[in-house]
Amino acid sequence: MNANRGMSPLTALFIGIFGVGAVTIAGVSSVVLYAMRIADHRITDVLGLAENTIAGLPELIDSLPPAIGDLLNDRRAPEYAASLDVDVTFVTDERSGRIHPVMTIANEGDEVVSMLAVRVAALKANGVPIREWTEVVATPIAIENDWRGPLMPHATRHVVLSRCSGFPVKNADAVTAVYEISEVRVWEPTDG
Repeated sequence: MNANRGMSPLTALFIGIFGVGAVTIAGVSSVVLYAMRIADHRITDVLGLAENTIAGLPELIDSLPPAIGDLLNDRRAPEYAASLDVDVTFVTDERSGRIHPVMTIANEGDEVVSMLAVRVAALKANGVPIREWTEVVATPIAIENDWRGPLMPHATRHVVLSRCSGFPVKNADAVTAVYEISEVRVWEPTDG
């Protein structure tokens, strides 16, 4: 009798399947570990770049031309809102037959307002809001219509609110406007 007996086909199938599975797991693990190593080096490089950029930011700001550098020299000043006199009224536009909101802002303080955003709501006579929007009425620099420029001390600015398309004239007595100052920033001159 022959004591060496060959493997059964079922045993060979199981050994083959588990062998292929083990090789696949080892290969995928190697690729994942290599990818993690590369990602670790890249993240370290990006964090180093960000750290160097932040460290060099003051020198970068100082090297900017004055027109651009001045844009960054302001501070949030919610207490300065008390120095601003704001009024929103509706005026009739004869050509369109509609009423449009107009805002008048008077800077009664001694600071230059570099950013002023005002939240406006149009209300029905019963106080229900029918439209709301934010209007930026002072910006660090003046460019075209939406960038109106800073509001100088003791200056008054009149703005036709562009975000509102207006209301029919028949609603002139039934619509009022309320406002809320949502952002005030004042310019701070540099020491140098």
